[in-house]
Amino acid sequence: MAHCGEYTFQALSKLGKLTEEDTGRITQQYLKHINQTPKGKPLSDSLHYLVFDAMGQNEIDGRPLLLSLTRALLNYSKTKVSHITFAHQNENPIDFYSSFPKIAEISRLMGAPVIQVSEKDFFTVTSINPFTATAAARLIANEIEAEFKRKPIYFVTTTEMSSWKYICERHFGT
Repeated sequence: MAHCGEYTFQALSKLGKLTEEDTGRITQQYLKHINQTPKGKPLSDSLHYLVFDAMGQNEIDGRPLLLSLTRALLNYSKTKVSHITFAHQNENPIDFYSSFPKIAEISRLMGAPVIQVSEKDFFTVTSINPFTATAAARLIANEIEAEFKRKPIYFVTTTEMSSWKYICERHFGT
């Protein structure tokens, strides 16, 4: 998550959304924040941290800013990432998480739930941050490959904050 945060803040700086001074300061604050997170607790996504902790936005007023930053990062991302607003309408992959407890833990800790899965062949991950979702998808793919000696196909999406929070609550109780 530290790497995702640093990359997120650097990208936002390159996009003109953060000054270089703010980027350095917020990166240090975020790294301190995630280092202080108790072991086993979900880590704050860097975009969520930026808008609601570093910038002090309240949840209602900060949503448009968060969505704007998510979309800016989508355009910056070198990986193909789609934005879907209906991510919360997908099923909870209980059997998949039960079969792969390490994957469930990766998704829970990173706040990047699996929203679509076909056994070990393909899956879709979502987050509010395309970099976090991409990192989680790669870690999940590596876990499946280690188990079955075959790398699955994966898709990465972003979604809006309300949908993301709903999915995380439904999947992980967080």
